[in-house]
Amino acid sequence: MTRSHPIDLLRGFIIILMIIDHAMVYCLSYSVSDPMTIDNTTPLVFFTRFSSHFCAPLFIFLAGLSASITENRYGSPHLFAKDLIVRGIVLIVLEFTLISWSWSFNPLFPMLYAQIIWAIGWGFIGLGLLRLAGVRAIFGVGIVLVFAHNLLDGLTFADNTAWHYLWSVLHQKNVLALPFDVKVRTTYPILPIVGLLCLGYLFGRHTANGTNQSLPKLTTALLWYGFICIAGYSLLRGFNVYGDPGLFTVYDSSLLTLMSFLNPTKYPLSLQFMLLTVGVGLVLLFFFSKLPSTFSLCFLQILGRASMFSYIVHLYLLHAMSWLLIPVMGYNYSDMTYNSTLIGLPEGYGFSYLETLLLVAVVVSVTTFLAKRYLHWKKANHKNLIARYI
Repeated sequence: MTRSHPIDLLRGFIIILMIIDHAMVYCLSYSVSDPMTIDNTTPLVFFTRFSSHFCAPLFIFLAGLSASITENRYGSPHLFAKDLIVRGIVLIVLEFTLISWSWSFNPLFPMLYAQIIWAIGWGFIGLGLLRLAGVRAIFGVGIVLVFAHNLLDGLTFADNTAWHYLWSVLHQKNVLALPFDVKVRTTYPILPIVGLLCLGYLFGRHTANGTNQSLPKLTTALLWYGFICIAGYSLLRGFNVYGDPGLFTVYDSSLLTLMSFLNPTKYPLSLQFMLLTVGVGLVLLFFFSKLPSTFSLCFLQILGRASMFSYIVHLYLLHAMSWLLIPVMGYNYSDMTYNSTLIGLPEGYGFSYLETLLLVAVVVSVTTFLAKRYLHWKKANHKNLIARYI
């Protein structure tokens, strides 16, 4: 099956943004409690973090879109649904093992983070179960979860109750205590994520009719859908109508006002957040669809084709390089906070903004090189379980 070139390019672009965002963990200039808190950040930090906001929702949306494109490879909706569910379970396991270890290099670290791969995993499971019920069920649930979940923002439950644990997984970001003194942070509650992945699947069926050959023919539709999403966001955000627990505020400074306008809630993904990020993503997909398959920025396509591999590898590269540079930065390995902090680096360790961008360039280059080698291996070992799910 021929891959969709614009989808791979967009995925590769997202990987670049994600590497920048994750590298900022090691940047001293980024040391603020929340880079999106307008009264306690700088424009440079704010907009650097803002660029990463497109990563999670677009990965989720494209996962659904790509699922619709590949569905015709299966003999029946049942087989397709089964593969989605298995794939979702594999991603959740990866989140709490291989991916979690990349942040800490410590399999026994007592905090687990349910992040983007966990999110996509639950999205696949939800889509698979709904596919068994039919496309209408996917449409109904997808629309309700994306457009109505913010009606539940005020709903809470008492701590340490079964409902509190369930609600923390479904809709409310929390830290949950587990046995053996382990905790898990539900960074991405799953209700809006399942809905967004369902809508990505439906968008793929609508624009591509189950084949990746049709997507480039509807470039104008991609542009219009993107503008509609952005216009919807502008109306909801500009007039504080609905779709986000955080309100848009007009400041004396036009720059701060712009920052407030571009600051919808990410955890959980609000309706406004999804409209803005997916809208811009569809516009980017339109422009990428205009590029020839021989587009010179082939590293984007390599990263996009091996997106899961690239995601895992760049995390290990960033962390390993930061550890190797400890003596170069004037610290000792005995200064490390390995058992008390997630990343384990010495207190006060970090790079300047420009040094962090240099680190990004190195990691992008190495990740692209390794991803290209991996794609060659994957082509020759396509039946291998690793090649199937990574």
